[in-house]
Parts: sequence; structure tokens; C-alpha cells
Amino acid sequence: MGFWSKLVILALAALAFFYVKVNFFDVPHAKVEKKLVVEEQVVEPVKKAENVQSSKKAEENKTPKTYVTVYFLGMDKNDSGIFKKVKRELPQGQSKLSYALNQLTIGPTPYEKKLGVYSEIPKNVKILGVVESNNKIIIDVSSNIQTGGGADSLYSRMKQLIKTALANAPNKPIYLYINGKKAEVLGGEGIMISQPLSENSLDG
Repeated sequence: MGFWSKLVILALAALAFFYVKVNFFDVPHAKVEKKLVVEEQVVEPVKKAENVQSSKKAEENKTPKTYVTVYFLGMDKNDSGIFKKVKRELPQGQSKLSYALNQLTIGPTPYEKKLGVYSEIPKNVKILGVVESNNKIIIDVSSNIQTGGGADSLYSRMKQLIKTALANAPNKPIYLYINGKKAEVLGGEGIMISQPLSENSLDG
């Protein structure tokens, strides 16, 4: 057998060995590795999708927050008195109007005070009752809402109360009572008040 014949036989043997190795050993191993990688990639997105769905459901189940509007006082850049509207979160199960009026009597928070917010409502004023019927609402306030501070202070505090009431009440006429009696004239200053309450109740 000549040299070239032996070389051809060796080359064919090498090709045969490589063919057997690739087809009967390497390929199955490669397929298994590829399958494991694919399974890891599929499982991870499914878990993330489940987490996203859970987060969405949790957001949907959350009760949206409700706020009341309370009117205080402050100064503008020209040092003129203005009304300052603040928001307070309403606890679940409470009446918006009753809660807003009670927050009004409590006064501004320390943070609000730092921003120049103040109130003319005397600290010992109490909301004696808020009664809602089919066709009207009655707000009963303690008589000390009328005392101290002079005409300007009395006017401002009553405007605070009126604006707060109108902002948080349903669409019904609102009447102000003081110690159980319908208010007609306020304090020793003799400020007239027209009812039901409106933005112009003190301007007659």
C-alpha cells in the first residue's frame, strides 16, 4: 500500500471518528443545556408577571383617600390678609362636614403655622352639633365664637366657618345656630348674617 493510500485511509478514519462523536455524544448534551436555559428564562418572567398582577390587585383593593377642605387665614406678598385653604385627610366613616368643622376649631398644624397660616377662631369654640335632614343642614356652634377680637376678627372667623361649611357640605341649604338658636346678629358688633349660609351672608 502506497503512502498516499495510507494518508487517505487515515483521513477517512478521522472523519468517521469526528462524525460519530458529534452525532452520538455532543448534540444530545448541547440540547439538554439549551433546554435548561430556556426553562430558567420562562420561569422568571412568569414569577414577575404574578408579582405585577398581585401589586395591581393590591392597588385596586386600596380605598381611595378622601380629603376635607378647611379655611384658615394668611398674608399675601403685599401683606394683605387672605384666606388659606388646606386639605386634611378624612378618617373612614366620618362625616366630611363635621370633621372639617372640628378641624377648623382645632386650628392650623405646627407646619402650617410655620408657613404663616393662622386662624381667628377662638381656641375654646366648640361645634355643638351638625344635623342633616332631607332639605337642610343645621350647624350649632358655641356662643364664644362671637367674643373677643373686634369686628374685623369676628368677620374673618365667621367667613372661615362659612367657607369651610360650604366646601364640605352636600348641596343643601346650611343654617347657622349659636347655642341652639338661629343666628341673626353676631356679637356686640352687631354684624348681620343672612341665612341660609352663602359667600355673601355677612355682606348684607
